[in-house]
Amino acid sequence: MRLHVSPEARALGLHHSRAWWLTADAPLLGGDGLTAERVAAAYDAEAPLPEGYRKLLAGLGHPEVVPAGERLRTLVSTRGWRSHGAVVDAVSVATLRHGAGIGLHRLLPEDDGRDLVVARAAGGERIVPAFSSRSRPVPAGDLVYGVPGPDGGLEPFAWLGRRDCDSAERQVGADDRKALLVVLGCPGEDAGHTEEIGATVAGVLASVRPDITLTPLPLAGGRAGD
Repeated sequence: MRLHVSPEARALGLHHSRAWWLTADAPLLGGDGLTAERVAAAYDAEAPLPEGYRKLLAGLGHPEVVPAGERLRTLVSTRGWRSHGAVVDAVSVATLRHGAGIGLHRLLPEDDGRDLVVARAAGGERIVPAFSSRSRPVPAGDLVYGVPGPDGGLEPFAWLGRRDCDSAERQVGADDRKALLVVLGCPGEDAGHTEEIGATVAGVLASVRPDITLTPLPLAGGRAGD
């Protein structure tokens, strides 16, 4: 599997998307999560988040949608921190610190040999959002990423646009020991931004789940910024 960003997605400013395989000796969803005190020490709740995430949504035609990082900061400040286990918590810490919406997805055997593609929806894609059982159409022009299906269309792992959701089919399961971590980045930030997000996730996991290894996906065509 390689990461391929389409020209239409690059035109939105996604020049530095990155993805990593997560592999573990034990199920990924196991292990104790982070305490509220540790999470509070891991990021500055008053630090500004990159404007590029709002620019990305505006470029998709959805300036009213609040980016994932802002939403999570508001949720934690109003409801308090709730742990969901070491891996999910590490992803949440990176979102709180850097503002990025970060995907964590289950891999299937048939994904071998298929590229992960970031693209603008053609209009025929459908997704069953996580924690739902109802399939929804993805409007043409919204942002999706996933793998090519047998009919030549894209099987979305995630949808960003009018909604921001992951695929229910691709939720990491209780016994999974391998998953895919996806960071799209945003306009106006360089490669260091997305690399730092991956480093944050890796750093948290090194202290709470040292059995988990992050391996970068190769980039189709070389560097994402080419």
